[in-house]
Amino acid sequence: MAKSIYKIPSSLDRSFLDHEIALSGGGWQMRPLPLKVILFWAGSIMAMFWVLTSTFLKDADFWLLFLIVIWWFLATAFLGKYSKTKELKLKSVPALINYVSPSSRKVVTRTSADPSHFYSIVGIDEVDESGLITWADGTVGRAYLVVGAASVLVFAQDKIAILDRVDAFYRKIDTTAEAIWLTTKEPQRVYRQLANLERRNQRLRVQDPELFELMEEQHAILTKYVGGSFTSIHQYLVLKADNLEALRRAHTVVRAEAEESSLMIKQLTQLEQEDTNEMFRAVYTLTS
Repeated sequence: MAKSIYKIPSSLDRSFLDHEIALSGGGWQMRPLPLKVILFWAGSIMAMFWVLTSTFLKDADFWLLFLIVIWWFLATAFLGKYSKTKELKLKSVPALINYVSPSSRKVVTRTSADPSHFYSIVGIDEVDESGLITWADGTVGRAYLVVGAASVLVFAQDKIAILDRVDAFYRKIDTTAEAIWLTTKEPQRVYRQLANLERRNQRLRVQDPELFELMEEQHAILTKYVGGSFTSIHQYLVLKADNLEALRRAHTVVRAEAEESSLMIKQLTQLEQEDTNEMFRAVYTLTS
């Protein structure tokens, strides 16, 4: 049965410092705070007193000490804030330092540019002819073009059935593999229409120049107008696993889900090398 409320479960790497403690006393009570936030505040205040009493600042004027105390408390409040991902803002400081340099904020992707910066973002070593993706960390994966069943127009019973099916699907996925969903807005795919146009061309029994001209016009409309000007939403599923065996098991689960029911996945198409590169190109290419 589908749940009425969904939430992000606690992380598996939750430590003792992540436990929340409610501070209270004298008729007042604060909202529960993680233990690491409390320790961070305590350590920051002790460090502030040491700086103000045991360094050269102890001989500074009162107004300067007052400004330092105000700044210290504001910095502690910002760095000690608990983010939505249950992490201290302090952990984002190293990433902030890396982005101070303008070269770190802009990645040049010209063919003549150094590819190491772009590689550090993507981390993909190779996409072979079969569509097997190899990442720099040793993991492997495959990409699929999927068509789902969810919609804002479905009835309540259908919505519950879809949620139950999705919940059952994720329970089947092994912990050694993960499912990554990508949603892009790309030009409409017209390869089926082009294939049908080619079949019509091969079945022609009359070699009429006007018919050839008409089909060439239809081909140009499909490739340059429909396939270039009109965009539609495409959804991809990327299976990423620790090794080939784990990827094979995850592929079996996804394939069985598409064959047994259309509640979660109506259509599943495994992508080969060219289509996989097109998928990544839609994600990493700057479009106007």
